[in-house]
Amino acid sequence: MTRASWWVMGALAALASMPSAQAVEVARNDVQGASGMCKAATAAYAANARYRPLGLANESDSSIFVTCNWQGDDNGDSGRGATRVYVVITNNGSTSRSFTCTLVEGHQDGALTFATQTPRTVSIAAGAGATLQWVPTDLAGDPETIELPSLSCLLPANSTLQYTGKEYNEDVGS
Repeated sequence: MTRASWWVMGALAALASMPSAQAVEVARNDVQGASGMCKAATAAYAANARYRPLGLANESDSSIFVTCNWQGDDNGDSGRGATRVYVVITNNGSTSRSFTCTLVEGHQDGALTFATQTPRTVSIAAGAGATLQWVPTDLAGDPETIELPSLSCLLPANSTLQYTGKEYNEDVGS
């Protein structure tokens, strides 16, 4: 055997004797203010929206639609699909009212749409706040994770969409 062959054999033996590496996952929670990731759905709605440091507020006398999109590497091969997504809303009005947001999970490819819609409604007392959340088992087809989340909310008068969150597990190696 040549000297190089001995070296290769020694390296292979060393690798074989090493303990096997196992993946380690770390739970992550990305939180972002609604004024940074949410927008009024149309120009008419935008006229009544105020993008404040602590949230996107509807300061009008009527409801507006707001759309939010989470950023990140959400394709199925990334291993970073969400295990939970949520939004926090505050009722700044003087009476209890209902808030509805719809999670849209999927994408559009030309004229074809591949998405599911999962609405949530919560009643919030005057001056109070609430969290609307979705987990994979809430979605049609019972996926393991939420891969491409977006949100559409009907924001009543005198209310604020404060922030959103996305929880996922990230493979950080061994």
